Amino acid sequence: MRAALYEPKLGYYESEHVFGEAGDFVTGADLGPWLAMGFADLMLWGWQQLGSPDHWVLLEQGGGTGRLLTQVLRFLQHQDIAFPTVIAVERSAWMRGRQKTHYSEKGFDIEQYAELADVKTDLPVLMMCNELPDAFPIRSFIWSDRCFYERGVQLSDNALLWAKSHKPMTDKPSIDAMLIEAWPNDYISEYNPALPAWQQDISRLIANGFVFCVDYGYSQQEYYRPNRIEGTLMGHKAHQVVEDILSEPGLCDLTAHVDFTDLAKLGVKCGLLPCSFMTQGGWLAQSPTVQQAISELAQEGSLESVQALTHAKRMLLPFGMGETFKLLVQGKGKQVCPDYLKGLDRMRDLRLDT
Repeated sequence: MRAALYEPKLGYYESEHVFGEAGDFVTGADLGPWLAMGFADLMLWGWQQLGSPDHWVLLEQGGGTGRLLTQVLRFLQHQDIAFPTVIAVERSAWMRGRQKTHYSEKGFDIEQYAELADVKTDLPVLMMCNELPDAFPIRSFIWSDRCFYERGVQLSDNALLWAKSHKPMTDKPSIDAMLIEAWPNDYISEYNPALPAWQQDISRLIANGFVFCVDYGYSQQEYYRPNRIEGTLMGHKAHQVVEDILSEPGLCDLTAHVDFTDLAKLGVKCGLLPCSFMTQGGWLAQSPTVQQAISELAQEGSLESVQALTHAKRMLLPFGMGETFKLLVQGKGKQVCPDYLKGLDRMRDLRLDT
């Protein structure tokens, strides 16, 4: 999966046509300013929680085209807030080049890095990421005869095929034993071994600040329910789901949902305290800037306003992206939920006390 996505000159994210209506999939940043408004409101709240410092860092990781970051910065320019040092972390060399061009066109001076480990700062940090951990390479497994076996890939007659390991896994995934007990034999799923190192890298970088992570995913109880018998690993190409993800390596997106329970627990181990967890729809519906924009568009009544509100519905409502996408807020040095989000907080769904 790592090679298929990131291999230089061959990996999927090294290709030219990925995002948007003309690409293979649409992200929240392609559906108008709604996501940027939500992140900008979080940035303003986080900055105030940090004591309204004159100098701070806004960091985005995995920013794709760079559009979301520049949209957020535009909104922050109209807020009563000290403008930050802006850092973008992007693993793909091709995407970094594309982002650099976009940042220059929009008139923003943004520091760029390939890895979080390359970033050094003593300033408070507010970090944002949208649809990042879903692209981390996963490990697929099959639960067979009460043992975990890794599913690997083999070559047969010039085709890639799934193959079950002959020996049980020694480094088993961290999944609640009560959930495992309910699985049928030959239950297939996956887990994300990249999450621990990612959380450690964030914790080493941020001495004081917040992390705002948006992605599609579930609590662990929902992720590993017994009838989800084939996991969430899938491909996307030309806005269609690719069931056989081994058929065109490097030519389609590969992705798996995020286990937010595991992510939050891993964060706690390295000092990133969970502050809030909720659906994207709940978060955006409560964001002051989003509320104001929707109210103004509803009164306008033009064709353009109707189109914008259609995109807003896709971002907010359950039948669109509003329910499957989640927001996890983590704090380093502080554990506090944004006041305007407390009414819709779903932290209990993560069952972090078990």
